[in-house]
Amino acid sequence: MKNSVSLKNIKKSFNGLSVLDGFSAEITENTAFMGRSGNGKTTLARIIMNLTDADSGEVTFGREPKFSAVFQEDRLFEDFSAIENVTAVCGRGMSRVDAKKQAVELLDELLIDEKERKKAVRSYSGGMKRRVAVARALLAESDILILDEPYKGLDENTRAVCAECIKKHSKQKLVILITHDREEAQMSAVENIIYLE
Repeated sequence: MKNSVSLKNIKKSFNGLSVLDGFSAEITENTAFMGRSGNGKTTLARIIMNLTDADSGEVTFGREPKFSAVFQEDRLFEDFSAIENVTAVCGRGMSRVDAKKQAVELLDELLIDEKERKKAVRSYSGGMKRRVAVARALLAESDILILDEPYKGLDENTRAVCAECIKKHSKQKLVILITHDREEAQMSAVENIIYLE
């Protein structure tokens, strides 16, 4: 059974400007946060992950959560290879051999070929870096996967490949997608859309 998130009366302001004013939701299925820029989507995701404190309100979970995320920024180790970046999230419960094998499989699915995945990611295009960030989030041990505009910088074909990979490797996870694009929500197989005004 997937984890769940309960948000009750979440309020958050920055420099006197309210971005979340009493937001509440029960998230029990894969969900997209949609709406215009600056309306609190990323802030809400950061509050869920306990990376930003709400001014008031309550966040509870069905069980103790384990998060992985694709942030707005790729947050990669620029001097590391794609494989090193992806396997960096693997805990002690996974052997180095298994971690590398699974990283290679994910990078293959995301169209990062053998020659490229051994290079330092600083040499990658923005779209390639984004796919490494996705692979890393999918390999990390988690039960809640938060994806903040995961298809940024991807062309139509690569975006479709990335969406299929995300669906395949997140079946047991609660997925929260942040996007401006309804098509991206549909291709990511989210079951619920929450519009933030």
